[in-house]
Amino acid sequence: MMEAICQKFDYEDYYAYALRLYKNKGLYQLSWMQICDLLNSNFNMNKTESAYRKFLTAFSKGMEYQRNLIIENSNVAVRILCLSDFHFPFQLPIETFSMYRSKVDILVLNGDLLDLQSVSKFIKTFRINFMDELIQAREYFIKLINYISPKKVLVIYGNHEARLGAYLAKNLDSEVNQLLPDNALDLLFDTGFNYYNKQDRIRIFYEPIKNVCTDINIVNTNDWKCRIGKTIFAHPLAFSSSALKTVDKAVEYFHDTEKEIFDCVVLAHTHHRGNAPKGYIEMYEQGCCCDISKLHYRDGKFGIPQQKGFVYLCQDKDGNIIKDSTKLIKLD
Repeated sequence: MMEAICQKFDYEDYYAYALRLYKNKGLYQLSWMQICDLLNSNFNMNKTESAYRKFLTAFSKGMEYQRNLIIENSNVAVRILCLSDFHFPFQLPIETFSMYRSKVDILVLNGDLLDLQSVSKFIKTFRINFMDELIQAREYFIKLINYISPKKVLVIYGNHEARLGAYLAKNLDSEVNQLLPDNALDLLFDTGFNYYNKQDRIRIFYEPIKNVCTDINIVNTNDWKCRIGKTIFAHPLAFSSSALKTVDKAVEYFHDTEKEIFDCVVLAHTHHRGNAPKGYIEMYEQGCCCDISKLHYRDGKFGIPQQKGFVYLCQDKDGNIIKDSTKLIKLD
Protein backbone atom coordinates (compact mmCIF):
# COMPACT_ATOMS: atom_id res chain seq x y z
CA MET A 1 0.00 0.00 0.00
CA MET A 2 2.78 2.44 0.94
CA GLU A 3 4.60 1.64 -2.29
CA ALA A 4 1.49 2.63 -4.28
CA ILE A 5 1.17 5.95 -2.43
CA CYS A 6 4.78 6.78 -3.30
CA GLN A 7 4.07 6.51 -7.02
CA LYS A 8 3.44 9.59 -9.15
CA PHE A 9 -0.21 10.57 -9.71
CA ASP A 10 -1.28 11.41 -13.26
CA TYR A 11 -2.04 15.04 -12.42
CA GLU A 12 1.31 15.70 -10.72
CA ASP A 13 4.10 17.54 -12.49
CA TYR A 14 7.71 17.39 -11.34
CA TYR A 15 7.37 20.06 -8.65
CA ALA A 16 4.13 18.72 -7.18
CA TYR A 17 5.44 15.14 -7.04
CA ALA A 18 8.87 16.10 -5.67
CA LEU A 19 7.35 18.30 -2.98
CA ARG A 20 4.90 15.58 -1.91
CA LEU A 21 7.74 13.09 -1.50
CA TYR A 22 9.77 15.66 0.44
CA LYS A 23 6.93 16.62 2.79
CA ASN A 24 5.93 12.99 3.43
CA LYS A 25 9.43 11.53 3.60
CA GLY A 26 8.90 10.26 7.14
CA LEU A 27 5.34 9.05 6.60
CA TYR A 28 6.32 7.16 3.44
CA GLN A 29 9.47 5.83 5.15
CA LEU A 30 11.65 7.02 2.28
CA SER A 31 15.37 7.66 2.30
CA TRP A 32 16.85 10.49 0.22
CA MET A 33 18.30 7.89 -2.12
CA GLN A 34 14.84 6.39 -2.68
CA ILE A 35 13.42 9.85 -3.41
CA CYS A 36 16.28 10.38 -5.85
CA ASP A 37 15.52 7.09 -7.63
CA LEU A 38 11.79 7.84 -7.88
CA LEU A 39 12.35 11.30 -9.36
CA ASN A 40 15.03 10.16 -11.77
CA SER A 41 12.93 7.25 -13.05
CA ASN A 42 9.69 9.25 -13.42
CA PHE A 43 11.25 12.25 -15.16
CA ASN A 44 14.17 10.66 -17.00
CA MET A 45 16.75 12.59 -14.98
CA ASN A 46 20.17 11.71 -13.66
CA LYS A 47 20.59 13.97 -10.64
CA THR A 48 22.34 12.96 -7.44
CA GLU A 49 20.72 12.47 -4.06
CA SER A 50 22.58 15.54 -2.75
CA ALA A 51 21.29 17.75 -5.57
CA TYR A 52 17.67 16.78 -4.88
CA ARG A 53 18.10 17.25 -1.13
CA LYS A 54 19.48 20.81 -1.50
CA PHE A 55 16.92 21.81 -4.14
CA LEU A 56 13.86 20.48 -2.31
CA THR A 57 14.89 22.00 1.02
CA ALA A 58 15.27 25.43 -0.60
CA PHE A 59 12.12 24.99 -2.70
CA SER A 60 10.04 24.04 0.34
CA LYS A 61 11.24 27.12 2.23
CA GLY A 62 10.27 29.29 -0.75
CA MET A 63 6.78 27.73 -0.86
CA GLU A 64 6.37 28.35 2.87
CA TYR A 65 7.34 31.99 2.39
CA GLN A 66 4.73 32.40 -0.34
CA ARG A 67 2.06 30.77 1.82
CA ASN A 68 2.89 33.15 4.65
CA LEU A 69 2.38 36.09 2.31
CA ILE A 70 -1.11 34.81 1.60
CA ILE A 71 -2.17 34.16 5.20
CA GLU A 72 -0.24 36.90 6.97
CA ASN A 73 -3.37 38.88 7.94
CA SER A 74 -4.54 37.50 11.28
CA ASN A 75 -7.98 39.08 10.78
CA VAL A 76 -8.79 36.67 7.97
CA ALA A 77 -11.66 34.37 8.96
CA VAL A 78 -12.69 32.96 5.57
CA ARG A 79 -10.48 32.28 2.54
CA ILE A 80 -12.28 31.91 -0.78
CA LEU A 81 -10.81 30.75 -4.08
CA CYS A 82 -13.02 31.70 -7.03
CA LEU A 83 -12.31 29.94 -10.34
CA SER A 84 -14.38 30.18 -13.49
CA ASP A 85 -14.59 29.75 -17.25
CA PHE A 86 -12.67 26.49 -17.59
CA HIS A 87 -14.60 25.71 -20.80
CA PHE A 88 -13.69 22.04 -20.56
CA PRO A 89 -12.07 20.52 -22.67
CA PHE A 90 -9.97 23.73 -22.88
CA GLN A 91 -9.23 23.78 -19.15
CA LEU A 92 -5.90 24.68 -17.55
CA PRO A 93 -3.96 21.99 -15.64
CA ILE A 94 -4.98 21.69 -11.99
CA GLU A 95 -1.36 22.37 -10.96
CA THR A 96 -2.05 25.97 -12.02
CA PHE A 97 -3.69 26.40 -8.59
CA SER A 98 -1.02 24.65 -6.52
CA MET A 99 -0.36 27.73 -4.35
CA TYR A 100 -3.81 27.36 -2.81
CA ARG A 101 -3.80 23.66 -1.93
CA SER A 102 -5.19 23.11 1.58
CA LYS A 103 -5.27 26.90 2.11
CA VAL A 104 -8.88 27.52 1.10
CA ASP A 105 -12.06 27.40 3.16
CA ILE A 106 -14.47 27.77 0.24
CA LEU A 107 -13.95 27.01 -3.44
CA VAL A 108 -16.38 28.84 -5.73
CA LEU A 109 -16.72 27.36 -9.22
CA ASN A 110 -18.19 30.41 -10.91
CA GLY A 111 -19.73 29.02 -14.08
CA ASP A 112 -18.74 27.87 -17.58
CA LEU A 113 -17.03 24.80 -16.22
CA LEU A 114 -18.05 23.10 -19.46
CA ASP A 115 -17.94 24.38 -23.04
CA LEU A 116 -20.65 22.15 -24.58
CA GLN A 117 -20.07 23.10 -28.21
CA SER A 118 -21.80 19.86 -29.17
CA VAL A 119 -25.18 21.31 -28.10
CA SER A 120 -24.47 24.92 -29.05
CA LYS A 121 -26.52 26.85 -31.59
CA PHE A 122 -23.30 28.50 -32.79
CA ILE A 123 -20.97 27.23 -35.50
CA LYS A 124 -18.79 24.48 -34.08
CA THR A 125 -15.08 25.14 -34.63
CA PHE A 126 -14.29 22.20 -32.36
CA ARG A 127 -16.59 19.43 -31.25
CA ILE A 128 -16.20 16.80 -28.55
CA ASN A 129 -18.96 14.24 -28.08
CA PHE A 130 -21.33 15.40 -25.32
CA MET A 131 -21.01 12.21 -23.30
CA ASP A 132 -17.22 12.18 -23.58
CA GLU A 133 -17.08 15.80 -22.43
CA LEU A 134 -19.28 15.02 -19.44
CA ILE A 135 -17.26 11.96 -18.39
CA GLN A 136 -13.88 13.66 -18.79
CA ALA A 137 -15.01 16.89 -17.10
CA ARG A 138 -16.35 14.90 -14.16
CA GLU A 139 -12.93 13.30 -13.68
CA TYR A 140 -11.17 16.68 -13.94
CA PHE A 141 -13.35 18.42 -11.36
CA ILE A 142 -13.13 15.49 -8.93
CA LYS A 143 -9.34 15.80 -9.14
CA LEU A 144 -9.46 19.60 -8.87
CA ILE A 145 -11.66 19.55 -5.75
CA ASN A 146 -9.53 16.90 -4.05
CA TYR A 147 -6.35 18.72 -5.11
CA ILE A 148 -7.37 22.05 -3.57
CA SER A 149 -9.14 20.32 -0.66
CA PRO A 150 -11.45 23.11 0.55
CA LYS A 151 -13.98 22.70 3.33
CA LYS A 152 -16.84 23.66 1.03
CA VAL A 153 -17.52 24.01 -2.70
CA LEU A 154 -20.20 26.26 -4.20
CA VAL A 155 -21.09 25.64 -7.85
CA ILE A 156 -22.68 28.30 -10.07
CA TYR A 157 -23.87 27.66 -13.61
CA GLY A 158 -22.82 29.78 -16.57
CA ASN A 159 -24.28 30.41 -19.98
CA HIS A 160 -22.41 27.43 -21.42
CA GLU A 161 -23.98 24.98 -18.95
CA ALA A 162 -27.37 26.47 -19.85
CA ARG A 163 -26.77 25.39 -23.45
CA LEU A 164 -27.99 21.92 -22.51
CA GLY A 165 -31.39 23.15 -21.32
CA ALA A 166 -31.83 25.30 -24.42
CA TYR A 167 -30.89 22.37 -26.69
CA LEU A 168 -33.32 19.99 -24.99
CA ALA A 169 -36.14 22.53 -25.02
CA LYS A 170 -35.67 23.03 -28.74
CA ASN A 171 -35.42 19.36 -29.69
CA LEU A 172 -37.72 17.52 -27.27
CA ASP A 173 -41.40 17.54 -26.48
CA SER A 174 -42.09 19.65 -23.38
CA GLU A 175 -43.40 16.65 -21.39
CA VAL A 176 -40.27 14.61 -22.10
CA ASN A 177 -38.11 17.65 -21.34
CA GLN A 178 -39.49 17.68 -17.79
CA LEU A 179 -37.45 14.53 -17.11
CA LEU A 180 -34.19 16.30 -17.84
CA PRO A 181 -32.15 19.09 -16.19
CA ASP A 182 -31.96 22.72 -17.25
CA ASN A 183 -28.16 22.73 -17.10
CA ALA A 184 -25.39 20.17 -17.25
CA LEU A 185 -24.06 20.83 -13.74
CA ASP A 186 -27.02 18.96 -12.26
CA LEU A 187 -25.73 15.81 -13.95
CA LEU A 188 -22.16 16.35 -12.76
CA PHE A 189 -22.77 17.36 -9.16
CA ASP A 190 -26.27 16.33 -8.04
CA THR A 191 -27.86 13.42 -9.85
CA GLY A 192 -25.09 11.65 -11.70
CA PHE A 193 -25.80 10.23 -15.15
CA ASN A 194 -26.05 6.98 -17.09
CA TYR A 195 -24.04 6.14 -20.18
CA TYR A 196 -25.93 3.69 -22.37
CA ASN A 197 -23.77 1.67 -24.72
CA LYS A 198 -26.65 0.52 -26.85
CA GLN A 199 -24.53 -1.57 -29.17
CA ASP A 200 -23.27 -3.76 -26.34
CA ARG A 201 -26.36 -3.25 -24.16
CA ILE A 202 -24.27 -1.95 -21.27
CA ARG A 203 -25.27 0.80 -18.86
CA ILE A 204 -22.62 2.60 -16.79
CA PHE A 205 -23.67 4.94 -14.00
CA TYR A 206 -21.40 7.83 -13.07
CA GLU A 207 -21.91 8.94 -9.48
CA PRO A 208 -22.48 12.65 -8.85
CA ILE A 209 -19.37 14.43 -7.68
CA LYS A 210 -20.90 15.21 -4.28
CA ASN A 211 -21.12 11.45 -3.67
CA VAL A 212 -17.47 10.96 -4.64
CA CYS A 213 -15.87 13.80 -2.64
CA THR A 214 -17.76 12.90 0.52
CA ASP A 215 -15.39 14.68 2.93
CA ILE A 216 -16.16 18.05 1.32
CA ASN A 217 -19.48 19.89 1.49
CA ILE A 218 -20.42 20.42 -2.17
CA VAL A 219 -23.42 22.62 -2.95
CA ASN A 220 -24.76 23.06 -6.46
CA THR A 221 -26.61 26.38 -6.15
CA ASN A 222 -28.69 25.87 -9.32
CA ASP A 223 -28.28 29.61 -9.81
CA TRP A 224 -26.10 32.05 -11.78
CA LYS A 225 -25.08 33.82 -8.58
CA CYS A 226 -24.37 33.19 -4.93
CA ARG A 227 -23.44 35.19 -1.87
CA ILE A 228 -20.78 34.54 0.77
CA GLY A 229 -20.69 37.08 3.57
CA LYS A 230 -20.92 40.46 1.88
CA THR A 231 -19.47 39.30 -1.45
CA ILE A 232 -21.58 38.35 -4.46
CA PHE A 233 -20.16 35.90 -6.99
CA ALA A 234 -21.96 35.79 -10.34
CA HIS A 235 -21.88 34.54 -13.91
CA PRO A 236 -24.37 36.71 -15.86
CA LEU A 237 -25.54 36.54 -19.44
CA ALA A 238 -24.70 40.22 -19.88
CA PHE A 239 -21.47 41.10 -21.66
CA SER A 240 -19.65 44.30 -22.52
CA SER A 241 -16.48 44.48 -24.57
CA SER A 242 -15.21 47.27 -22.29
CA ALA A 243 -13.17 46.25 -19.26
CA LEU A 244 -15.11 46.37 -15.96
CA LYS A 245 -18.25 47.64 -17.70
CA THR A 246 -20.11 44.37 -17.11
CA VAL A 247 -19.30 44.23 -13.40
CA ASP A 248 -20.24 47.90 -13.09
CA LYS A 249 -23.67 47.03 -14.50
CA ALA A 250 -23.83 44.08 -12.10
CA VAL A 251 -23.27 46.38 -9.11
CA GLU A 252 -26.19 48.53 -10.23
CA TYR A 253 -28.36 45.44 -10.71
CA PHE A 254 -27.57 44.03 -7.29
CA HIS A 255 -28.20 47.41 -5.69
CA ASP A 256 -31.75 47.15 -7.00
CA THR A 257 -32.33 43.48 -6.16
CA GLU A 258 -30.30 42.66 -3.03
CA LYS A 259 -31.95 43.44 0.30
CA GLU A 260 -28.69 43.11 2.25
CA ILE A 261 -25.62 45.31 1.98
CA PHE A 262 -22.73 43.93 -0.09
CA ASP A 263 -19.18 45.24 -0.37
CA CYS A 264 -17.78 43.23 -3.27
CA VAL A 265 -18.87 41.69 -6.59
CA VAL A 266 -16.75 39.04 -8.34
CA LEU A 267 -17.86 38.50 -11.92
CA ALA A 268 -17.09 35.69 -14.35
CA HIS A 269 -18.12 35.29 -18.02
CA THR A 270 -16.33 38.24 -19.63
CA HIS A 271 -12.83 36.70 -19.75
CA HIS A 272 -11.63 40.18 -18.77
CA ARG A 273 -9.39 40.67 -15.76
CA GLY A 274 -9.61 43.82 -13.70
CA ASN A 275 -10.34 45.40 -10.32
CA ALA A 276 -11.65 48.83 -9.31
CA PRO A 277 -13.65 50.38 -6.46
CA LYS A 278 -17.10 51.85 -6.92
CA GLY A 279 -17.72 53.82 -3.76
CA TYR A 280 -17.28 51.34 -0.92
CA ILE A 281 -17.81 48.34 -3.25
CA GLU A 282 -14.88 46.43 -4.76
CA MET A 283 -15.48 45.21 -8.31
CA TYR A 284 -13.64 42.30 -9.90
CA GLU A 285 -13.76 40.71 -13.32
CA GLN A 286 -11.83 37.56 -12.68
CA GLY A 287 -10.58 36.39 -16.08
CA CYS A 288 -10.76 32.76 -17.19
CA CYS A 289 -9.13 29.40 -16.39
CA CYS A 290 -8.90 28.01 -19.90
CA ASP A 291 -6.37 27.83 -22.71
CA ILE A 292 -7.37 30.98 -24.57
CA SER A 293 -5.24 30.05 -27.58
CA LYS A 294 -7.86 27.38 -28.37
CA LEU A 295 -10.91 29.64 -28.05
CA HIS A 296 -11.92 31.73 -31.05
CA TYR A 297 -15.08 33.40 -29.78
CA ARG A 298 -13.84 36.94 -30.36
CA ASP A 299 -11.90 36.69 -33.59
CA GLY A 300 -12.57 39.80 -35.67
CA LYS A 301 -14.69 41.52 -33.01
CA PHE A 302 -11.98 44.00 -31.97
CA GLY A 303 -12.64 43.43 -28.28
CA ILE A 304 -10.17 43.28 -25.41
CA PRO A 305 -8.05 40.10 -25.68
CA GLN A 306 -9.12 37.31 -23.35
CA GLN A 307 -7.19 37.23 -20.10
CA LYS A 308 -6.49 34.29 -17.81
CA GLY A 309 -6.96 34.74 -14.08
CA PHE A 310 -8.95 34.11 -10.93
CA VAL A 311 -9.65 35.68 -7.53
CA TYR A 312 -8.41 34.75 -4.06
CA LEU A 313 -10.64 36.62 -1.61
CA CYS A 314 -10.40 37.02 2.15
CA GLN A 315 -13.14 38.02 4.58
CA ASP A 316 -13.22 38.88 8.28
CA LYS A 317 -15.54 37.20 10.78
CA ASP A 318 -18.38 39.55 9.78
CA GLY A 319 -18.10 38.72 6.08
CA ASN A 320 -16.41 41.97 5.08
CA ILE A 321 -13.79 41.82 2.34
CA ILE A 322 -10.19 42.27 3.52
CA LYS A 323 -8.80 44.06 0.52
CA ASP A 324 -5.11 43.89 1.49
CA SER A 325 -5.30 40.07 1.57
CA THR A 326 -7.51 39.71 -1.52
CA LYS A 327 -5.71 39.14 -4.81
CA LEU A 328 -6.65 39.15 -8.48
CA ILE A 329 -4.29 36.52 -9.86
CA LYS A 330 -2.86 36.98 -13.35
CA LEU A 331 -1.99 33.82 -15.28
CA ASP A 332 -0.52 35.39 -18.42
